[in-house]
Amino acid sequence: MNPQKLRSRCIGTIAGFAIGDSLGMPAEFLSREQIRQYYGKPISGFMKAHPGHASDFLPQGSYTDNTQTMLATAECLIEDGRMDPARHADALLAWYRNTVPHRTPSAANLQACKHLSAGRPWNKSGVFSSCCGAAVRMPPIGLFYHNQTEELTRAALDNCIITHNEPRARAAAVCVAYLTARLLQSGDNSWPGDQVLETADHIASMDKDLAALLRWTTQMVHLPPEEALFEIGTSSDAIEAVPAAIYCFLKNPTKFSSAVLTAVNAGEAADAIGALTGSFIGSLAGAEALDPQWLAEVENSDVLIGIGENLAELLCRKHANAASD
Repeated sequence: MNPQKLRSRCIGTIAGFAIGDSLGMPAEFLSREQIRQYYGKPISGFMKAHPGHASDFLPQGSYTDNTQTMLATAECLIEDGRMDPARHADALLAWYRNTVPHRTPSAANLQACKHLSAGRPWNKSGVFSSCCGAAVRMPPIGLFYHNQTEELTRAALDNCIITHNEPRARAAAVCVAYLTARLLQSGDNSWPGDQVLETADHIASMDKDLAALLRWTTQMVHLPPEEALFEIGTSSDAIEAVPAAIYCFLKNPTKFSSAVLTAVNAGEAADAIGALTGSFIGSLAGAEALDPQWLAEVENSDVLIGIGENLAELLCRKHANAASD
């Protein structure tokens, strides 16, 4: 892949995630009907959360803990040039201690960070939870190890068990990292459903039910979003949130605004589903697919772009070193 395309796709992955997260922030915990009740219409851009919402202190365009922890993962990979789970655990602990107030963090992430704070090692700190709080940290791992399948799987599992040791959460983490890697390497004219099916095959030995749901999702693209997402589910459980994001992505694989707004207007885990949807589109279609106004207005836009650029530069160096060996 030429460096410019790699740069675009890395930026698209990171910034697309944050934009989807920020669009979904005011819709988190709400049903589709409640979104219309509180905001008078479906979400069509950045908004403040309604009074009384857990995120009502955030300005519009702000992202949640999903992006904060994803960025922590990316920054560790950039600084260390490898997956060091103890280092990632330290980064999550710093997020837990230094972020005030927290931005709707998952209970599993909080409990795991309490374990880390009490002195438990990274491989003993995770809790038995199947929520998607670990899976949403995986896009940078997918980028970093995009052409190293074995290392990608190990890195995703090591990062996941810092907070989540339940088997489905582990499979979902590998799913997101692996699909990100496959999309990054996809040709411009390939059907992304093929990458989803390949991802299902990769995780089938870890969780056959999640793999089956991914395959089913590729067959539901013809259904209207309300019907499809009702069948898949949109809770924060990994077996719903990850396939829901994949459906929204496959429905509009290069149309960022349509896909992400479909995701966030389904409610419930709108932030996580919106984030993953935006990230998948960015991995496939690059930064050019993102809405330029949203990219300019999302929280810490320059930081997001910079992290994407730094990841791309790191990958170019890895490619060059591999070619010279």
